[in-house]
Amino acid sequence: MRASHRYIRWLAIFGISLVALGFATVISGSLTAVAQGASSFVGATHSSPITLNADDTLMAVVNPDVNTVTFFDVGGDRNVSLGEIAVGTEPNGVVLSPDGKFAYVANTVDGTVSVLQVDVSKQPVASVIATLEVGIEPYGIAITPNGSKIYVTNSRSNSVSVIDTATNTVAKTITNIGPSVGAEPRGIAITNNGNGDDTDETVYVTHFYSFANQGKLDGEDDSKTGLLTRISTQNDAVAGQIVLTNMADTGFKAQGDAINRIEPGNDPRFVTGAYPNQMQAVGIKNGFAYLPNVGASPNGPTRFNVNTQALVHVINTQTNQDTALVTNLHRAVADQPEGTIKLFLAVPWAIDFKDNENVGYVVSAASNVVVKVAVDPTTGALTVQTNPQTQTVQTVNAGRNPRGIVLNNTDTRAYVMNYISRDVTVIDVTRFPEQVIATMRSSALPASGTEEEIVLAGKELYNTSIGEFANSAGNMASEGWQSCSSCHPWGLSDNVVWIFGAGPRRTISQHTDFAGGTMRALNWSAIFDEQQDFELNIRGVSGGAGLLLNADGSALEDVRNIGGLTIGDPPALAVLNSSRGQLQVRTPSGGLVNAWDAILAYEKTIRAPISPLNGSTDPEIAEGRQIFINNNCQVCHGGPKWSSSSLAGPITDIALITRGQILSQLVNVGTFNPEDSNEVRANGRAPLGEDGFVPPSLIGVFMSSPYYHNGSAPSLEAVLSDTFIQHRSAGTGGIDGLSNPEDIRKLVKFLLSIDASTEPVNP
Repeated sequence: MRASHRYIRWLAIFGISLVALGFATVISGSLTAVAQGASSFVGATHSSPITLNADDTLMAVVNPDVNTVTFFDVGGDRNVSLGEIAVGTEPNGVVLSPDGKFAYVANTVDGTVSVLQVDVSKQPVASVIATLEVGIEPYGIAITPNGSKIYVTNSRSNSVSVIDTATNTVAKTITNIGPSVGAEPRGIAITNNGNGDDTDETVYVTHFYSFANQGKLDGEDDSKTGLLTRISTQNDAVAGQIVLTNMADTGFKAQGDAINRIEPGNDPRFVTGAYPNQMQAVGIKNGFAYLPNVGASPNGPTRFNVNTQALVHVINTQTNQDTALVTNLHRAVADQPEGTIKLFLAVPWAIDFKDNENVGYVVSAASNVVVKVAVDPTTGALTVQTNPQTQTVQTVNAGRNPRGIVLNNTDTRAYVMNYISRDVTVIDVTRFPEQVIATMRSSALPASGTEEEIVLAGKELYNTSIGEFANSAGNMASEGWQSCSSCHPWGLSDNVVWIFGAGPRRTISQHTDFAGGTMRALNWSAIFDEQQDFELNIRGVSGGAGLLLNADGSALEDVRNIGGLTIGDPPALAVLNSSRGQLQVRTPSGGLVNAWDAILAYEKTIRAPISPLNGSTDPEIAEGRQIFINNNCQVCHGGPKWSSSSLAGPITDIALITRGQILSQLVNVGTFNPEDSNEVRANGRAPLGEDGFVPPSLIGVFMSSPYYHNGSAPSLEAVLSDTFIQHRSAGTGGIDGLSNPEDIRKLVKFLLSIDASTEPVNP
């Protein structure tokens, strides 16, 4: 049985000897008392950008944009900053040892974990005493209940590092975490059976992306599924994987069925399914693991309420099987009474639970709220809580773009990390309804009038489904349904093939849009010539009012699509003037900037993913590079963008446009097969593709599977196989240059090594 800290303090007050009762105490700036033979933490532990020590007095939160971690004294609601300490580049996860003496920070860009010694009686409050090299892009980090081990997910190298806290060394690296490259291990939760032994627990690791189902091309609502990996703390080895259950019916019906070539009508009668994706976090309660995620429903027609969903999957940790009790958080909002204000819970990103009640809180990163949920201790079923007086979903406002949550052991406070506003929301969870009682600054905002301020405003617009700006409510989406980040997490790709207006289109990462000083043509079919053309997606897919406005605030009407959303015959060129009509938005620092200018500024800063082969001295990579050159692959995939597509500016001559496409930017390499089951527009008609496609950038190609516009190539080996002879023959080297399987293997190794640090091969 676990002894509560509250009970231990009560014994001490009355002079009862803790040692005589079999308890031990640990002093670390403040008193932490734990039971001998019992775990230091009360409940399960989990990865998060915000964390508490075992007695709830010390809190730590990372600040990814400024490379620091901030410590707070939160005991007795003091909520005082103890200092901000520099760590590695882009810290995304932090844990504290149970006694609060040490902090461990996962630095994503550096590939390291910073070990900090903490002393709340001194200034500075902490200092880095060790820097441990782990894998590529470490992200999630979690500590065992007694603090003897730490597990770190290395998202790009598809591994988990195990740190021995007694020696502060990496004791082991677990490499077989997922079935393929691109498994993207992210979130961690560790069970807690209540004893003093950390070798009898289970570590659950999420995979950010779902995996393809055999026999299906992406674009169907059940074409992929998610996995959860189990690791045993006894031997630090993979114990198995759990297949997540796809949601057969999201509760929202579409007006058509693109895959089955049924054009949209006026009657929403087609059932929409969804598969789990973007599994960023996991939490454990009552023997069940809960995975918030962005459910993908890629079949057309593309429209917000049949497009992305806010899901929570439930896993039974006793049987290690999915319960099939998937909850769609959006459904609870839709079921509110007519006339109530509806705010959908876009991008569910984090979750945590009370220890002594069957209650938890899910963070909606894009809607800037946390939503209260209840869980059934027997079945694990999760239900969204509503206010019995108003019949509306019970939410609490957080800051801008909340990404982490932690509850204390006494079930009195919740602390929420807000990424964009760089602060922490403190919520009293004993009240009904829950109430925000404090907001603590974790790091300074950029100065008004600086480029950093504009970038932060653009980052907020990109990540918000609602907007916290002057006059911006409803501009980004209908009732907060989705954000740009719903399909472009961190500005990258969700690896989903959506059945869009131009046809099946795998989401393109935006980290190479501006490489080399010029912009590439946008969309696989070169139907957009500037970023502002995605105004049409905001309006047509997300249902927002948009950001390009007339003087009276109404939507600018000379925004015409060229094939992505509104289908013409042929579609017309989108001509947008980005210098006028922009909504002005208020930045987190209080200034005013033009909305699209801010988004553009942010998109230019999107960081490319780091290759798992980054820094490798394997000679076969160099051999593969030479094979790449010998076969003239650089004709289509060369230069600073690793793509031949380049636009000096927006197209102004309509003569350059055919069938709504900038034909000069397209290359036909035989990857279009109109017979593929997913080759269809969102409206059920024949797609674009016969003219070819924009050559995609190879920067970060290691994380882009499946490949091609419609996901028809499951691997790079398949891209180079006999199935795609015309593609292989596109360079002057021809098919003979790639007839040797060893050459193909080395070329693939080179391709997997390409990231922003790789020296380009120029045409």
